[in-house]
Amino acid sequence: MNAAHSSAYERLVAAAAGLKVPDAVREVATAPPRDPEPGQIWRAVWEHTIQLLVIAAVDADTVHTIPVSLERYADASTLLLPAEASTLEQPLALWWGLKQPLPWYVLDRQVSQLTVPLPASLRPDLPHTAPPGARWGSAPPSPAVADAEYRGALMDTLARLSAARWVPEGSGALPQLLQQRGVTVAQLGSQLQLPPAQALPVWRGQHPLTADQAEKLAVLLGLGMDEVLAANPALPPAVVSELNRPLRRSQLRALATRHLEDEHRARLRAAYGIVTLAARQDDRTHTDWAARADRYFELRLGQ
Repeated sequence: MNAAHSSAYERLVAAAAGLKVPDAVREVATAPPRDPEPGQIWRAVWEHTIQLLVIAAVDADTVHTIPVSLERYADASTLLLPAEASTLEQPLALWWGLKQPLPWYVLDRQVSQLTVPLPASLRPDLPHTAPPGARWGSAPPSPAVADAEYRGALMDTLARLSAARWVPEGSGALPQLLQQRGVTVAQLGSQLQLPPAQALPVWRGQHPLTADQAEKLAVLLGLGMDEVLAANPALPPAVVSELNRPLRRSQLRALATRHLEDEHRARLRAAYGIVTLAARQDDRTHTDWAARADRYFELRLGQ
């Protein structure tokens, strides 16, 4: 939820300030980030939007989520869980009627774990049974009451998370752009401080520009850095998937801090940097993208 609304995560922090933090929550909060699994409670963050979510199911590039709140607002499609139903040890409201598939990359950190199984159905209709001790909410008496207003705020939050994007189209038009501007291989190599053997594949559009190279080339072409990056070839899906993993977010934020830029720009910097690093390896037919990403962040961040 945005700054205009008190987010579920902010309320979690406020509640935790006056309570003993359960050992299970402390353990999750201090553990290294890992891939999401069903039954976990995560914090989702994208730009200024923050929301707590239960992971209901996990696909290759999306997670099926249910928004969670500590508030006791509810409607007829909200599953109200007792305190013992999660390691937060707080009553929770699961807005089942607002189930939403979201991209992996909005997930920030796991904060808790359900201790009861979720109903198996992910369909719009409600399951017939609820977990032990849980109950379904009831419809608010009118659309103007706080429950309905809160539901509307949740819908807006989920819409922003669902619309989150970072992967550029990758037009592959860099060779045409360079030729139209009369930039030769020698000029490109001089501007980017590359030997001819490395400048030629870039000039042909076979290797992408890194963010640093795009910034330098943008000066020569009289364009913006983002315009030059958009002319790169499309990113390999495996690189995108690797950077979508929540465990990469702390590294991306550290990279953003180092370059005084936002997380979106840092993702692009990392993506093209990883591809360029992989292009220098001897065996290009069996690229271990996770290892390439590890190596890239090790070189950039010393970690």
